[in-house]
Amino acid sequence: MKEVACQFGHRRQLVGVVTVPSTAPTGVGCLLVTAGLVPKFGPFRLYTQLARRLARDGVITLRFDLGGIGDSSQAYPGQLRERTQLEIRAAVDHLISAYSVARAVLAGLCSGAEDSFRYAEHDSRIAGVVMIDPFAYRTPGWGWRYWLHRARRRLLRAVRAFRPSDLHSGEASAVTYSYMELAESTRILRTLLARRAGVHFVYTGGRMEVLDDPSQVKAMFPDLDFGGLVTVDYFPHTDHTQFLQEDRDAIIQAIAFRVGGG
Repeated sequence: MKEVACQFGHRRQLVGVVTVPSTAPTGVGCLLVTAGLVPKFGPFRLYTQLARRLARDGVITLRFDLGGIGDSSQAYPGQLRERTQLEIRAAVDHLISAYSVARAVLAGLCSGAEDSFRYAEHDSRIAGVVMIDPFAYRTPGWGWRYWLHRARRRLLRAVRAFRPSDLHSGEASAVTYSYMELAESTRILRTLLARRAGVHFVYTGGRMEVLDDPSQVKAMFPDLDFGGLVTVDYFPHTDHTQFLQEDRDAIIQAIAFRVGGG
């Protein structure tokens, strides 16, 4: 494995790191889209560790800073969402052209997940999307499961037997982020399924206030035929930003299985 710094974009203003496998590449390339204000290494170095893990399966990975974050400067016009889509396109162009990638997958956490999902709707080169803690919507059955979770958490607190992630699961975030509305996510998911693109959801306990069971994903989109293209991994005892190494390891392994087959 080797890691190569790169610059791209119409003014070479975007900066990233490409993780190249030491074995023969499989033709799969993964693009990691940054979340919030966190640079290309990801929260607690999640993106760096994921890129290196994917390299073991022959997957080339590009992680990069969006404009105004980390080492990248802003150069594209428009509002934040429009600029982000142009920057992701530049990253996809670079990954595919420089490394002869035949199958591109986008991945990200939270806002990075939703930015990836939005972009994939309009680029047929994207064969799959991996989203960690994206949008979710309460469905029948959520309420009683969430009540049981809160009762359990109170009991653990009382006997001082909780993990740090148990304490934070379902708590309000210090940063306010408006998740995608159901109408938009339904439209995009329908488009991707029609194109036979895979969509993988990863949820942690940090989203338990709206999702507390993996079966909810299908219930959120009852009118869509997933056709085996939608998969879900659920980690209820893991925090939204996976600050424990064991939690990051579990999520990384799950994504590696979905993207690289290992």
